[in-house]
Amino acid sequence: MPAEEKIEHPDYLGHRQRLKARFEQTGFHGFQDYEVLEFLLYFVLPRKDTKPIAKKLLRRFKNFIDVINADSRELQKIEGIGFHAAHYLKAIGASISFYFDQKAKQEDFQFTNLDQLVNYFQAAIGGKPNEVMHILYLSSKNMLIYAEHLSEGTVSEAVAFPRRIVEGALKYGATTVIIGHNHPGGMPEPSDNDNAITEEIAKALKTVGITLQEHVIVASDGFYSYRQNGFLS
Repeated sequence: MPAEEKIEHPDYLGHRQRLKARFEQTGFHGFQDYEVLEFLLYFVLPRKDTKPIAKKLLRRFKNFIDVINADSRELQKIEGIGFHAAHYLKAIGASISFYFDQKAKQEDFQFTNLDQLVNYFQAAIGGKPNEVMHILYLSSKNMLIYAEHLSEGTVSEAVAFPRRIVEGALKYGATTVIIGHNHPGGMPEPSDNDNAITEEIAKALKTVGITLQEHVIVASDGFYSYRQNGFLS
């Protein structure tokens, strides 16, 4: 009888099993960005070594958040990422945003907790390629009534923001407002225009008895809190 043929397995399968074992024990704790992407891509690219693909994504888009928020057409320019893989990554980003939107409606989400706010805004707008102003309208009990993207473009040039935010707060019966916007690919420190528009929004809300509770700027290099830095009291 002929000798039984030995089945050759790709080298990356052993690494894949080790990564799965780590995930089963600790979740993504201790994982680097490329390892999270590598792991997630297993499920849509089961017959490929996803480690080099994950590293190519990070070379192009810098970090995990920017990858999952990237345009699907830009994702498909990365070797190894096709239509389905690109939309899978987009779905992951959308699901994280959806998770935080749903969590923010629950009583255990504290809008006075800066860490939770930063996580929320990073998930909602942190990786957007353009500046986005995101508004949270809150009740007297600090519960979320409504959340919305006010615009996408250049936040500092949006002179209509104060009026539109006041209109939204009155429409939804809010007593306080929290705003957040992103600095794509940059530092979180506010510009002079950011400071000016924040002051205008706070003054406009105050005229109708509504408080601007916080303004958070998120960027790839961190965040900036206006309240933490004494701009809002």
